[in-house]
Amino acid sequence: MAMPTVHAPHIAASSRPRPRPLFRLDAGWLFLIAGLAVVSATILIPASLDLSESRWQKDKALAIERHRQTRLERYGQYLAAVQRGDDDLMLSLMATQLNMSPAARVPLMPPEDPRAVSASPFPGLEPEPIDLPERPAWESNPSLLVRLTTNDRHRLWMLASGAVCILIGVLPAIGAAGRR
Repeated sequence: MAMPTVHAPHIAASSRPRPRPLFRLDAGWLFLIAGLAVVSATILIPASLDLSESRWQKDKALAIERHRQTRLERYGQYLAAVQRGDDDLMLSLMATQLNMSPAARVPLMPPEDPRAVSASPFPGLEPEPIDLPERPAWESNPSLLVRLTTNDRHRLWMLASGAVCILIGVLPAIGAAGRR
């Protein structure tokens, strides 16, 4: 008797298991990341600009304070020299205020017109002009993102669009319940 030939069972193509990808990318993550980026930029950029502005204001105030402190020190030294009767200062005051000098002293460079010379000692006591710090660079040429996040009207729309993207990102994927 001849052996019957055994045929391999026929498996339908529809019943074969589908190959699964190594990972599945859910588009919700992209919305979540984009929404978080928009919301964080809308919150952090104005705060950073406010911090930069306050640092500039602080540096400006410190420069003004240093200038005034130097001015007070110079005037204090002048007052102390007047009070103790410093000889050099008295000779200088006599020469500038009264246009007189001791007979034994001859000026090295006499002024051409003594009336044109200021009799006030105060311009010589003043310190150098204040060197104020530069304003922050972002004020001169702000980027589009800075303009959008600092404008009150656009900022509201940025926050709303970021919140909608976050909401879309945290919603479950369509059909995810049926695939499980």
